[in-house]
Order: sequence, then C-alpha cells, then structure tokens
Amino acid sequence: MLELILGDLAGNVRVWLGALLVAAATGAVGAVVGSGFQTAIAVGGDQALALYGLAGTILLLTVITALIVTGTVANLTVALQQRGYALWQLAGVAPGRVRAVVTTQLALVAVLGAAAGCVAASPALGPLWRLALSDVDVRFDAREAVPVIAVVVLVVTLGGARSAGRASRTPPIRSLREPELPDRSMSAGRWVTGLATLAITAAIVVSLPGRDPDRLTAPLTFVGPLTAGVLAAFGPLYLAPLLRGWTGVVPVTLSGAWFLARNSTAHHIARSTAAISPITVAIALAGGLYAADATVSGGDSPGAGSVALLLGGPLLLSLLGAAATVFMGSGRREREFALLLAAGGTPATVLAAAAAEAVIYVLTAALLGLVAVAVTALAGAAAVDTAPSFGLAAVAAVTGASLVLTLAATVLPTALALRRDVPRTLARDA
Repeated sequence: MLELILGDLAGNVRVWLGALLVAAATGAVGAVVGSGFQTAIAVGGDQALALYGLAGTILLLTVITALIVTGTVANLTVALQQRGYALWQLAGVAPGRVRAVVTTQLALVAVLGAAAGCVAASPALGPLWRLALSDVDVRFDAREAVPVIAVVVLVVTLGGARSAGRASRTPPIRSLREPELPDRSMSAGRWVTGLATLAITAAIVVSLPGRDPDRLTAPLTFVGPLTAGVLAAFGPLYLAPLLRGWTGVVPVTLSGAWFLARNSTAHHIARSTAAISPITVAIALAGGLYAADATVSGGDSPGAGSVALLLGGPLLLSLLGAAATVFMGSGRREREFALLLAAGGTPATVLAAAAAEAVIYVLTAALLGLVAVAVTALAGAAAVDTAPSFGLAAVAAVTGASLVLTLAATVLPTALALRRDVPRTLARDA
C-alpha cells in the first residue's frame, strides 16, 4: 500500500502539486491565526482582546475559504486520475483500499504543505500583525504550529472525503476511456451544505436591522463569502447554462478561438468549477469587506493595514487555489491541443483559445462575485437605511489580479505543450 501511495504521488506530480500549494497557503494563513492566539495568551489585557477579535475573524474567513478551495482542488485531483483508479481495481485493488489510499495521499500532502506554509510564514508574522497593532510582540513556535497543521489536515481531508469516496466507486470500464463528462448532479452533501450555508447567511442578514451601526461591519463582512459558498454549493444547477448563456453573446463568426473556449469550459464543467469557485470567493471577500464598511460608515474605506491582515491570507489562498487548479488540469490537455493542430488549427488559435478560457473563468467568477457583493451591500443598506456601496474598486482589483494569474497558469503550459510533436502525442495517449 505504501508503494501505491508514494508511486502515484510521484507519477502525478503536476496534479498533486496543486493540492500541495493550496495546503501550504492554508498552513501559512493558519500560522497567522495561530500566532494571534498564542500572542494573545502571552500578553493579556486589552491587546489580547484585540488579538482574539482579529484572529477569530481571520479564522472564520479562512475556514469558509479553505473549505471551498480545498474541496474544489480535491474534486479536480480525483477527476484527473479516474482512469488510474479504474486500473487499480482491474489490478485487484479493492474499492475500500482505493479510498484509503486517496485519503492517505490527501493527508500526507496536507501535512507536508501545512508544515512548509508555517515555516514560510514565520518571518512575516511580526510585520503583518504590526500593521494593525504597532507595538505587539508576536509569538509563534512549534507548540502552536502542531495544531495548525492538524487543522489543515482535517480541512483538506474533509474537503476531499467525497472525492475519495468517488475514487473508490470509479468503474473499471473507465480504464478504456477517459472522458470528463459534464456533472450536473446535486449530491445529498451539496444540498445539505448549500441549504445550511444559505440558512446561516439568511440568519445573519435578518439579525442586522436594529443593531448599533458601529457593530454592523463585522457580521456583514461574512455575508459575501457565505453567499459565495452558497453559489459554489449549488453550482451544478446553473453553472453550465450560465457559461453557455453569457459567452454566447460573442458571435461564432467573430472568433474561432472564443468558440473553442466557450464549448470547452461548458463541457468540462468540473475543471471550470475548480477554477471559477476560488476566484468567486476572492472577489466576494474583498468586495464584500469594502461594500460592508463603505455602506455602514457612509463611504469611508477600511485601512490598508487592516485589509492586509484580515483578507491577505484568504485572498492568497483563493487566488493560488484558482491558479493551481488551472495548472493541474493543463497537463492532461496535451492530446486535446494535438487534436486541434491535427485538424488544421494553428498554434496561434490554440493559444488564443487558452487565453479565452482564462477570460471566461475570471469573468464568470466576477459575475458570481458581484452577486455576493451586491447581497452584502443591499443587506447593509437595508439595516442602516442608506444607499448601498458595492466596493467596485476592490472587485476590479481582485478581478484583474485573478486574470493575470489565470492567464499565466493557462497560456504558459499551453505554449509548452505546443512544442511537443503532434503524432507522438496522439500515439502516446491513444
């Protein structure tokens, strides 16, 4: 079993590298939270109260973000290896053992990534906390790193539990073919998660009217990412039609590359969801914070230091998660690119189609993120009886950063794939 675990990890480095990167980012954000709690225990007094409040807020935002991002990454990790799991079963590996192997792999990658994230984040903890509390003496050591790593492992394995179960149920017939058919089904877990998140979001919104305006911003900040979580949970119900609908605005005769990208993103919905959901969360986080603060405070913007401390980690996790998922899937698309070239397409067309896919991912996420931001702004405006502010500058900034990262993660691997010999690629994957 150990050989199977390690051999599969080594043989699919590109796929597992995305999960490792997300685990490392989650561990780095966890180190920020852990250092806040450890420092609060050590210093006491008013500083401790401020640290507990800030660390608790970062923790809640990170948990919401991490569950969505790690879930999509784990789902894509398994989807990209379904043929391998089918071959395992043909070789005599029992379904229960397949599930155990996948779960162990997720846990191992989570441990390595979280530990690396804690180590990488340690030098930045002091400067980061001093953005909000200038005179704080930040503390973080191995005693606090251990629970951070444990929580990251729990979150990653929890996010991948459904995927591990699906891996064990992969039919051996998959070894004969490797399609990625659109998955429009809503599982019981998705229904429960989506409805529970919707109920929590509605409870927060209902509780806002009548509160002291000075205490509205904190709960209102959670409305955006929670709404993004609802949208992610119910994605199978609407995402494919949404992609086909708005991308159909561009006529087929105007751009062949756009036509290819439009059909690819709508058909490969599992891959598209994995790229879109993290960006949606990132936009909801940043836009929601600015919308909440500006709506309640009448136009004032939160300080840069507070924004960096509260949103820096969750935003990093979301954007890296989106880029990682795009990069993970690019290795399995070499045959697709080779087929396009064999059918008469040019390298320029293939590159343009890859860039168009990145644009579709980001703009779709921006549409969904704006829904989450609008819910935040309208809920805040109704609570204080004022005009809503939608944080459009923050939305535009995060959308632009997401587009740059997604283009890099999409176009660069495509350019490298185009350098391969077409007949050899088709013969190898046939």
